[in-house]
Amino acid sequence: MGKVSITKGQVLHRMTDAVETVEIVLKGSVAVTDGADITMHARQGSIIGAFHDAGDKYGYDYIADEDTLLFTYDYSNEEDLVSTLKSNDAILPVIAAQSFAMVNSFLDVLVSIYEEGNELYNDLKAGYEDYRDICVKFMTAPKRYDAVEFLMPPERPSMVGGWQEELCRAYRDKDAQLKKGYYTVDEGLSIGSIMIAGEFARTIHKEIGDAQAYIKATKVRTDEFLKDYYMQKAKLDHANSAEAKAAGTGTLPKITNAMDKILTYAGVSTEIAEALKRDIKAFVNAPNQREKSDEMRKLRADIGKNFYAVYEAAFFKSMEVPIIPAEVKMMFLFGFIDEELAGEANTAALYKISLLWEDDPSGNVLTVYDWLKKIYSGEVMPSKNDLDTDWPEHLREQVRYANITQEQADALANDRRAMVHFEITNMVASANRITHGSLFSFIPTFYAGVVTKSLDSCFASPKRVHEAIDKIRDIDFGCFYRPTFTTYPELKINRFDYDVEVLPYVILMPNFGSRGAMWQEIEGRVRTTPSRMMISIFHSVSIEDTMIQLCAQFRWEMCRRIQGVHYSDITDKSLTSEYINYLQFYKKNHELSGEMKDKVKSELQRFHNNYRNVFASDYEMFLKNEANGLPRLTKVAREILFRYCTFSTKYRRALAINPQYQPVIERWKVKVAAKLHAFDLYRRKILTMTDKLPPEVELEAEYMKLFTSNPGQDRV
Repeated sequence: MGKVSITKGQVLHRMTDAVETVEIVLKGSVAVTDGADITMHARQGSIIGAFHDAGDKYGYDYIADEDTLLFTYDYSNEEDLVSTLKSNDAILPVIAAQSFAMVNSFLDVLVSIYEEGNELYNDLKAGYEDYRDICVKFMTAPKRYDAVEFLMPPERPSMVGGWQEELCRAYRDKDAQLKKGYYTVDEGLSIGSIMIAGEFARTIHKEIGDAQAYIKATKVRTDEFLKDYYMQKAKLDHANSAEAKAAGTGTLPKITNAMDKILTYAGVSTEIAEALKRDIKAFVNAPNQREKSDEMRKLRADIGKNFYAVYEAAFFKSMEVPIIPAEVKMMFLFGFIDEELAGEANTAALYKISLLWEDDPSGNVLTVYDWLKKIYSGEVMPSKNDLDTDWPEHLREQVRYANITQEQADALANDRRAMVHFEITNMVASANRITHGSLFSFIPTFYAGVVTKSLDSCFASPKRVHEAIDKIRDIDFGCFYRPTFTTYPELKINRFDYDVEVLPYVILMPNFGSRGAMWQEIEGRVRTTPSRMMISIFHSVSIEDTMIQLCAQFRWEMCRRIQGVHYSDITDKSLTSEYINYLQFYKKNHELSGEMKDKVKSELQRFHNNYRNVFASDYEMFLKNEANGLPRLTKVAREILFRYCTFSTKYRRALAINPQYQPVIERWKVKVAAKLHAFDLYRRKILTMTDKLPPEVELEAEYMKLFTSNPGQDRV
C-alpha cells in the first residue's frame, strides 16, 4: 500500500495479469484498452481493479496516458475493497461519480459492438437476397449458403435496453445533482453506488466478449459466401458500368462497404484485416490526421504495413481471376481503401476516373498495378531498392549475410512472386512516400485530408504526361538519346557508334502528391533500357515542371553512368565534368562578373552544394526561359547547357539573332557540320560495300536530321 508514480506510456497492468490490488488515480489519466476496438480512460478519482473480482484477470491493458500518481491498496476479497473505500471517505463522492462514468464508457462500447453485430446480420441477409437476384440476372443457379440462410441475429445484452441501462444513464446525466445531494448524505450511498457499478461492469465485460464472439464467428462462417457474392456483384457492376459508359448516360453504382470487399477479395489473414480496419477507423476519427506525435506515427506505420500486405495479396489474386471489383481496381490505381476515409465526393470521382481509365498505347506511362504486371510476366526486372541494390545483387547480399542459401537464391532468381514482393516492399513503398511530398504525414491509403485541388484538374493521365514529355523533347530534342554501338563483321567494321532514343517508363504512384522521383536511369547494366520515373497519379503541381526536373536528373545520372569514374574529370569533357568544374571554381572564373559569382554562391547554398540539384534548377530555367529568349543563366552555364542539351531547330532559329546566343550557335554549327560530314562519308563508304544501310546506320541518319530540321516534323 502506498503512492505510486508512473510515466506516460508506462504499463500499469497487462490484460493477463491477476487482480491483486486496487489503485485510486490521484492525478493524471490511465488508458484502458484491449489493444483493438476498445479504449477508455480512467481519470482522476477512478478506482482501478474494483470492476473485477480479486484474482480474476484484468482483461484490459492499463497504460498511463500521461504522468500519473496513484495510491495502491491490497485487494484479496470484497471486504478489502470496502475497507479501502471507507479509508478514503473524503473523496468517496468523486470515486462514485467516476465509477459510473467508467461504467457508461463500457456500456457505450457494448452498445456499439451489439449494433455492429446487428448491422452485420442485416447486411448479410440483404446481401444474400441480392446475391440470389444477381444470379437470376446472369441466369445461373445461386449456391445455397446455410451459414447465411439460417443465421440468427445477435442476442440483445441484458445491460442494453432495460432498467440497467436507464439507471446507468441516469447516474451519468444527473451527476451534478448526485454529487451535491446524494453521495454526500451518507458514505453508504457512495460505497453502494461503487459496488453496483462494479457488478454492472462485470456483466458488461462478459457481454462485450459475447458480442465480439458473435461477430467473429459470423464472419468466419460466412466468408465463402461473401467471396462469391462480391465476385458476382463485381460482374454486375462491371456490366452496368460498361453499359453506362457505352451509352454515355446512366447512374454509376455507389461505392459502399469498400474495405470489406477489398479485404474479402484479397483473402488476407483475419489479424491483418481486423488490424487495418481498426487502424483506418482510428485514423478517420483522429482530431489531427497530420499530427507528428508518437501515437500517430505508429498508427501511420501500422496502416502502411497492413495496406501493402493487402495490396500484394489482392494483386496476386487478380492474376488468377479475370474480374476485378471496382473497389479493388480503385485501390490498385489510387490507394483507395475506404469510402469514409476518402470522402463521398472523392470516392465518386475516383470511381468515375477508374471506369474511364485507358492504358497508354505506348506502354511507357503506366500505373503501379500495370508495372507490377510487367514484373510478374517477366517483361522487366524489379527496381533497385533504397540502397541502390537491384534484385540479383540483393540475392547475392542475402547469401553473403547467410540469410538464405545459394540454392535458395538460385530458386528465387526467377521467382516472379518474390520479385513482385521485393518491388512492393521497396520501390513502391518508398516512391509512394517520396512522391506524396510530406514524409511525416504520409499514409499509402487515399484520404480526403490531403486533397487540395479537384481530382479531375490534377489527374496525371497518360495523355497529360506524354504531352509534358513531348514538350520537353520539342525543346531539348536529344534528352532521351544515348550512345551505343554495334559491330558489322561482314563489313569488317569492328565498332559503329550511334545514338538511340529510349523513352522512360513513368510510373503513376497511387497517391495525391506534389513531387516526382527519378528512380534509376537504366535497368541493370544495359544502357539502352528505359529509365524509371515516378510521379503521383493525382499531381497537385504542374506536371510539366515536375517532368522537367526529372529529365534534368535523368540527364545528369545518365551522363554519370556513361562516364563512369570520369564523370567529374574535366580532362574528359562531359556535361557533368564541365558543370562540376564550373560550380567548384566559379570564384576563379574570369567570365563571371561579381554579381554572377554571388548568384552562383547563392544557388550552391540554396541546394546545400548538391551539384545535381543546381544543374536541375538551371536546366529548368534553360527550357522555360532561355529557350524563349529570356536570359536567366550565367554565360558559362548557358554555354555548357547549349553544348550538351541543345535546343531544337525552331528554337535555334529564333535565338540566332540574340547576341547572347549568336556566337554560341555559330560555334555549335561548325562542330555539327564536321560531325555531319564525317557521318556522310562513313555512310557512303558503307554503301560501297552493301546495297542497303544497316538499321543502326539508318537510325543514326534519322538522329542527324534532328540537328538540321524541326524534330516535330520527323516524329510521328
